[in-house]
Amino acid sequence: MIRIENASYIYPESGHAAVCGVNLTIQKGEFVTILGHNGSGKSTLAKLLNGVLLPTEGKVFVCDMDTALEENIFPIRSRVGMVFQNPDNQIVATVVEEDVAFGPENLGLPSEEIRERVDAALRAVDMYAYRKHAPHLLSGGQKQRVAIAGIIAMKPSCIVLDEPTAMLDPVGRKEVMDTVLRLNREEEITVVLITHFMQEAALSDRVIVTENGHIIDEGTPTEVLTKREKLQKARLDSPLATELLENLAEAGMPVDTKIIDVEACVNSICTALGKE
Repeated sequence: MIRIENASYIYPESGHAAVCGVNLTIQKGEFVTILGHNGSGKSTLAKLLNGVLLPTEGKVFVCDMDTALEENIFPIRSRVGMVFQNPDNQIVATVVEEDVAFGPENLGLPSEEIRERVDAALRAVDMYAYRKHAPHLLSGGQKQRVAIAGIIAMKPSCIVLDEPTAMLDPVGRKEVMDTVLRLNREEEITVVLITHFMQEAALSDRVIVTENGHIIDEGTPTEVLTKREKLQKARLDSPLATELLENLAEAGMPVDTKIIDVEACVNSICTALGKE
């Protein structure tokens, strides 16, 4: 669905090369996480995916449409929606359902279809009961789900989420990630998640690690997130479960260190201790 060919991006003001010669393909229906520390280039890469930024060199294609061609920008952004870190920057109305309706209204859709899209989008993110509420009275997680509903109402094929949980507490992060997973698994929406949270990366189909504008690793969550030394070089931490198991293994306990989730971690430790 998205194809990046030897793309680079240099910020014109500073001359900083934030993305350097990246090649990447994202398939329809995939859930891909782009992981990296602050300044690694992951957010710049995200903005190349729907034409918010255009590559300084190379090409980015969405459904075979070149993002560099002006006539392609509207159809590309109709297919690839973006959710940013701060939901307050995306919420424009004083009532939840009016905010979600903003995008469909700008498409010039009939009022009956707008109503259907708004209701469906709010149900998809489990916010239908709050449709008459004022957004400023919602929690951070609820606001972010409203922002996601506003994108869903446009019926995109892909959603790019640029650190959508960075400003949220653990409860809000779980609300947003549960919503993202449901959209991907049940609605078959392609998801590209930009994050530095290991527990979020572990939920995806594929993890891509960025460092200094380059892709330095790629694979399944288990393949990527259990490489402690490589993650440390990219200034990233291993998942807590993996870290614990590696420390136990170094202490002589026969545990499986290729594990990234808590339940499997507990099972491995119980097995090593001879318990069911």
